[in-house]
Amino acid sequence: MKARTSSDSAVTGSERAEHHIMVRALARLLWIVRRLVDGVALLLLTYMGCAIMAQIIGRYVFNYSIAQAAEIATFSQIWLVLLGAGVAVARGQHVAIDMLPARLPLPMARVALVAIALVTVAFLAVLAWGSQPLLRMGEFQTSPALRIPMKWIYLCLPMGAAYMALELLLSVLQRWDDPFPPPQVDDAEEAV
Repeated sequence: MKARTSSDSAVTGSERAEHHIMVRALARLLWIVRRLVDGVALLLLTYMGCAIMAQIIGRYVFNYSIAQAAEIATFSQIWLVLLGAGVAVARGQHVAIDMLPARLPLPMARVALVAIALVTVAFLAVLAWGSQPLLRMGEFQTSPALRIPMKWIYLCLPMGAAYMALELLLSVLQRWDDPFPPPQVDDAEEAV
């Protein structure tokens, strides 16, 4: 396969500079969002672990099921899944079949990259839009054990979708010059 070079496309120096400024600005914004997501995920994981331990101790030591602990663990896990999906987008850890696009010339590879991103964003938009009835219903509904408004639990859908979309946008911008780079192999994986 022929290696792509920067001469494969007619991009001027000013266009490249504008592209890099936009990528840096979005990367800075996402750095802040990532730190926030990391902190929230750490708190949720800790909270979930403590709730599960309370449930285990309650059930097997005191022969009493703690409904609040089960609910806390469930709601924490739901939020972790949606936030974790965004983290996976940031790290490029979602499953992708890119054998065909990787063999395309640079302009066509860019078209494939944008097409894949548009399909993904369309899915995320449907997810966020589809969560609106849940959010409206959640204003009047409370959780059985904790008695908190369910809108706070359902909010993970549009927030997770928005975070994934931001990470996807940054990924497209960062991969613009080499849309489908060859996979990186860790030394530990290579040894196995």
